[in-house]
Formats: sequence, structure tokens, C-alpha cells
Amino acid sequence: MRLLGLLFAGLILTIAWQVGGREVLRVPAIWTQEAALFLFTWCVFLGSAVAVRRSAHYVCEVLPPSMPRGRACLKLLGDAGIAVAALVLLWGGWGFAEIGLYRDLETLGIAEAWQMAAMPVGAALMLLFLIEVVVRDIAALRAALAA
Repeated sequence: MRLLGLLFAGLILTIAWQVGGREVLRVPAIWTQEAALFLFTWCVFLGSAVAVRRSAHYVCEVLPPSMPRGRACLKLLGDAGIAVAALVLLWGGWGFAEIGLYRDLETLGIAEAWQMAAMPVGAALMLLFLIEVVVRDIAALRAALAA
């Protein structure tokens, strides 16, 4: 979570540098566009993993609290959907990272794979955190069935 905060702060500072350099100093910094995209990509995928851990990822409450069994079943169904999406991101992201080994982020002087690695890393964290969420959701289903 702290890493995500640092990445986001870096993103804000990079964009501020880009705008300030261009508009105030009249000296454009060409590296800021790639750096901002790099940081944004990592923020998106790490933020998605944090959202999964907090059970806040694509949550839509369709049943009232008076239906705990149905809510628990739908939550587990949603967990399965997140697992499928994370597996697709893991597989596809790995392919993008491999392609990025042969391309560079020119102004940053690093392989594009470092940026593309955000997708499989975020997906792997989503799957890891999803285990924790599923255990919690199964416990909620058991409690609802016992009531």
C-alpha cells in the first residue's frame, strides 16, 4: 500500500514537472511522458490488487442485507469472475512483458518489459489476495447457511 502511495506521488510529481517545465519554464522535459505512463501503469495494476484484497473491485450490491445466503453466493461468483480476469491478465501480461524485452522506453533508457511487468505482477497479487478473500467469503456463506 505504501509502495502504491509512493508510485502515485511520483506520478503527480512527474506530471507537475511536465506541465511546469512546459508552461512556466518553457523547457519541455521529454522523459516525463514515458515516466508518467510507466508510473500510471504500475498504479493501475497494483491498485487493482489492493481493491481485490479490500473486496472493493467491481462490487455491485444487488441483493438486500436481508438475503445473506444469496449475497454470499453472489460474492463467491464474483470472486470466480475476478479469478478468471486475473488469470487472463497474468497470461496476457506475461506475453506483453516478453515482447517488452526487445523494446526500450527511449527517454528512460530501460526495457519496456519493466513497464509491462506491472500487468502480470498485479494479476499475481490479485490471485494471491483473492485466496484471502475467498476464505473470508466462504466463512460468510457458512455463517449465512447456519443462520
